[in-house]
Amino acid sequence: MDTLNTSSSPLNFEEMYEQFHKLIYHIAYNITKDVHLSQDTVQETFLKAYIKMDTLKDPAKIKSWLTAIAKCTAIDIVRQRSKRNETCIEEHEEFHSIEDHRSLEDEIDARFLKSSIQDHITHLPLTQQEVMALKVTEDMSDREIATKLNLSPSTVKTRFHRARKQLYSIVQMKISA
Repeated sequence: MDTLNTSSSPLNFEEMYEQFHKLIYHIAYNITKDVHLSQDTVQETFLKAYIKMDTLKDPAKIKSWLTAIAKCTAIDIVRQRSKRNETCIEEHEEFHSIEDHRSLEDEIDARFLKSSIQDHITHLPLTQQEVMALKVTEDMSDREIATKLNLSPSTVKTRFHRARKQLYSIVQMKISA
């Protein structure tokens, strides 16, 4: 079982999630202003944290480490939606101040996460694999995926949401193993 040693006691990944998921959700919601995007941000934040847990040099700073991941993840999600003309990011003042501090390391982490997701896509049901692969590897919008797969946009959103949950479950199973 993966554990993080904090000053008070060892903290495993599940305990870390229980302790910080509400905080991460609130940070995400303040940036995205959307319940579903905030939930997606929480899932992606903890997926990134699990993958990069070995890079946490000082476990006593886990809260600030997770909040930094959450902010960058939420901004990336909002930026992706903005690229797809689903929302207008320029109205978010926080985006500009945080974007200025984005580092090359964050970009590398994002690419690593994308690669890791691609590796685990094969564990998903075929219908979810199609949607996830098009969204992650080809960065297609829901409408583009719907058109390509001859589905409704709401079906694409549902399959993508389920695929994300399934990927999160796969990560959780690896934690428990």
